[in-house]
Amino acid sequence: MFKYVPGLFYAPNTTWKRIHDDMEHSPWGFVPLLLIGSLVPALSVYYGSSVAGWALFGSEERHFLSTTSAALLAVAVWLAFVSNAIIMGYIVRWVLFRTPFRPSALQGIAFATFLSVPFMLGGLVALYPERWLVVLTLPVMGFFSALQLYYGLPRFMRLHQDKTYFYGACIVAAGLLALISVGLFYLESWRAISPPGEYQGIEEQRQEQRLP
Repeated sequence: MFKYVPGLFYAPNTTWKRIHDDMEHSPWGFVPLLLIGSLVPALSVYYGSSVAGWALFGSEERHFLSTTSAALLAVAVWLAFVSNAIIMGYIVRWVLFRTPFRPSALQGIAFATFLSVPFMLGGLVALYPERWLVVLTLPVMGFFSALQLYYGLPRFMRLHQDKTYFYGACIVAAGLLALISVGLFYLESWRAISPPGEYQGIEEQRQEQRLP
């Protein structure tokens, strides 16, 4: 399924048809994309939070997570991506319950996995989480994900084009709720298990490095 990722951006119409045909022969073929693709934002978050650092809004001082705390955050991000795809798969199945070709849960999860590809790739921005770069990247990821939804519903789910807007809006609304809920759950879980006081300013880090 990795071979379809570039086509989602330059030829989504044809690519979604090929994904549908491939799913007929290999229904579990999307799993490596989900598990490995989710590592992209997770590893980027680990590097960005522990090596590159970030600056909060209103402050130019950079902060860093310890390797332990950053690793736990990376695990939380990976679990969030995987969990969200699974939850979204069932949401897609539920939203499309009155359609002629109601998808199975597995097809719904596969569909959600490909919808999350722009967010997986956009997670690379976490390698150097500058505020302006994050702000610019988020709407771009959302746009391409919505574009995949527009092309994917009629080709992958075999919906009539006239029904795309209604079902697409329902999926987006339910998906945003799921995304926020899953994100908050793993964020709070990370904060609960991460050692306290595990981030520091760049000056503190430099002082520690000077110590013998």
